[in-house]
Amino acid sequence: MYKKKFPKIEVKTLSGKRLVLPDDAEGRVVLIGVAFVREAQSMLDSWMDHFEELCQGKEVYELPIIESDLWKIFSGFIDRGMRSGIPEEKHDLVGTHYGDASEFKEKLGIVDTDLGYVFLVDEEGNIKFRGEGHADEEGKKEMLKQVKDVCEQG
Repeated sequence: MYKKKFPKIEVKTLSGKRLVLPDDAEGRVVLIGVAFVREAQSMLDSWMDHFEELCQGKEVYELPIIESDLWKIFSGFIDRGMRSGIPEEKHDLVGTHYGDASEFKEKLGIVDTDLGYVFLVDEEGNIKFRGEGHADEEGKKEMLKQVKDVCEQG
């Protein structure tokens, strides 16, 4: 179990709204998925699908992080592409960050940006669980331990 806060990050959602996590999720238990490459989506999905089975009705946020300044120029095109592939009801929960994320990565201990990462965050913004890569049986069991507590209370 982690004993640190999820670091603050401001993103623009696919619906065009400003989202600041963990502040905008305060008072709720949420799962936050973070990916730096498109290929990490299946990794996030493996955790998120499991979380949604365990905690029906809880919010799942996705944060695609695109660090290259070059891609910032194409942000409108990239966001349109994501909007077309993601159901509209999830657009408020997907927020893209364009630009440097080195401090964010450092605070979360993210070293390998080819992996997808998920963070179970409690009502106060504390990280209760961290998963990376594809969900395996051991990781799912560990998530279940943490989820059981926070989802029953939150």
